[in-house]
Amino acid sequence: MTYIYVVLLAAIIAIMGVFIFRKLKIMDRPGTDLKNTRKPVPTIQWVFVYGWFLAIIGLLFPEYYHQPLFLWLILWSLPIVIVQFLDEMHYIQKSKLEIPSWVRLISHIIGAIIAVYVGGMGNQEILIGTYKRIMPTRAVAIFFIARSTLCINAINRFDGIYAQASGVSTVGFFTIFFLIKYIVFWNYVDFTPEKVQMLTMIQNIAFALWSISLVSTVIEFKPLALVRDVGIMFFGFSLAYLSVVWGAKIGTLIVALSLVIFDAIWVGFWRIFILKKSPLQWDYTHLHHRLLGLGWTRPEARATIWIWSLVMMILILLQGIDRGNKVIIAVMMAALFFGINAYLFLVRKLPCGLNMKKEI
Repeated sequence: MTYIYVVLLAAIIAIMGVFIFRKLKIMDRPGTDLKNTRKPVPTIQWVFVYGWFLAIIGLLFPEYYHQPLFLWLILWSLPIVIVQFLDEMHYIQKSKLEIPSWVRLISHIIGAIIAVYVGGMGNQEILIGTYKRIMPTRAVAIFFIARSTLCINAINRFDGIYAQASGVSTVGFFTIFFLIKYIVFWNYVDFTPEKVQMLTMIQNIAFALWSISLVSTVIEFKPLALVRDVGIMFFGFSLAYLSVVWGAKIGTLIVALSLVIFDAIWVGFWRIFILKKSPLQWDYTHLHHRLLGLGWTRPEARATIWIWSLVMMILILLQGIDRGNKVIIAVMMAALFFGINAYLFLVRKLPCGLNMKKEI
């Protein structure tokens, strides 16, 4: 019954947010930048995703306010949200302060560093099939910084089509929730009480964020309002954080979101080695841009990405605790994705993205 209340609270708070931001006239500026001609809608309202999230936890899981893991998630993602909020205010012409891309990147790295060293991410056990190795804290720090930065930007770059990025986030949070509740707890019985408590909290936090991202997807679909980078980057950081802390399984999430993650890697290398520019420089070379460039419609591109993510989530969760199969699936998906892209865009020389410039 508690889970039903989580979804209801998420929906009620979202509707209130749409109403409040419309009254405050904080609206986006629709243009030709991959947007259909439409009337302005409330934007950056997901800057209060913290309030949204805190309200749900406070009403249904108030004991989490005394848990460092929950507080770390809220506090250490703050640099990311502050920087993105300022950037969005500039985008809608409410501020003259323009945030360079390198400042946004630094905010991601700072949040990740604090999460590792203050959040208590110590030595981590790595298991691949029968291979077992302990990753020291320094290696964990480097890995998490790289992973969280990749996850934040990979998901955020999929917001070129309404509800696409929030929909992908929904798949990610549900993967974490289902993995812990129905696979980890059903197959492992030797957890200490402390471990059980922490995993249960991660499970419930993931469900709360799943509810928020699901409602965000529905609201963005028309759209009635836009999540924008403020909310999407918080989703990305939360996915990276929850999939690492206290030994939660990261491999399953990587496969479930393989399309998004592989695309971010492809685009990064494409910008560096083909376009000869910074991987942080914005352009129209992500997967949905390439599909649109090939003549696909927005609904077709969005549906393809959603369906791929859902299928991969189901496929990887069906493997249960079989790590070997998960590795095989991940390698096969990587070979398929990069192989097809290399053939189409390097061999066949198809256009990689749209011949458009970003409008501010």
